[in-house]
Amino acid sequence: MDYRKINFWQLVVLALLVNFVGQAMHEAGHWAVYEALGLGPVWGFTRVVQIWDDVPPLHPNEWVETMAPDGTRGWERFSTAPSKTENIIGLIAGPLASLLGVILGLSLMRFNRNPATKQIGLVLALIVSLLMSIYYLRGFSRASGDEYFLAGLLGIPKYFIDIPFCLAFITAVVLEVWALGDWRTNLKWIGAIIVGSLPGGLFLFYADDVVMTQVNQGNPLFLPLLGYSLPVVVVNAIILLALWLWWKQANKVFYDPLKIAG
Repeated sequence: MDYRKINFWQLVVLALLVNFVGQAMHEAGHWAVYEALGLGPVWGFTRVVQIWDDVPPLHPNEWVETMAPDGTRGWERFSTAPSKTENIIGLIAGPLASLLGVILGLSLMRFNRNPATKQIGLVLALIVSLLMSIYYLRGFSRASGDEYFLAGLLGIPKYFIDIPFCLAFITAVVLEVWALGDWRTNLKWIGAIIVGSLPGGLFLFYADDVVMTQVNQGNPLFLPLLGYSLPVVVVNAIILLALWLWWKQANKVFYDPLKIAG
């Protein structure tokens, strides 16, 4: 059975779910380092909980003051301030986790025999590599992001970091496009991924602002669980459950000859 044959809207739903997974994998790379080092991070949907403003947090003793390379003052939610070396390792861990996510997706597509699992793998690889390629292509003029802070800590130009990662993710996109085959299949898959990713991206953007505000205000419903603000854990658990249900339903379609998607 050709795993590339899938209903467009079924693919849109998969892209919506996997968009959350790809972002969670990136953030888990950062979180895992800081958590393993015992620094007590509180993580949101897209970054460590932080404030960049002239107004300090409501409870400054629960935050760590930090400084951007341009001298802007901010606060991050750590129990202990990371050292320079710890910050370097923590910052690079996110992009590396995204790269590992692409490798995982391509591996599932190439070596797993289950068609639904192959679809999940290819969508994961496509979403992460496409988004990260765009991110790095735009990054040369952007004074923000992991690479901006990492370059400042290392004392090197940011493009020393941007270029290798950009080339790696673009190479992955080429491999994924090649795997999809003809242009109609590519158009269908990439179109579905764009349609499915937009609402997830908007949700993450606005939900993260809510998390930052509520953690600052001390809302007990936003307290950390395993280093993540509680709503982040709840949302990611729901996404994983929904992805499992999607996989179960997709398998029914693949293994019922009367329902194979065209």
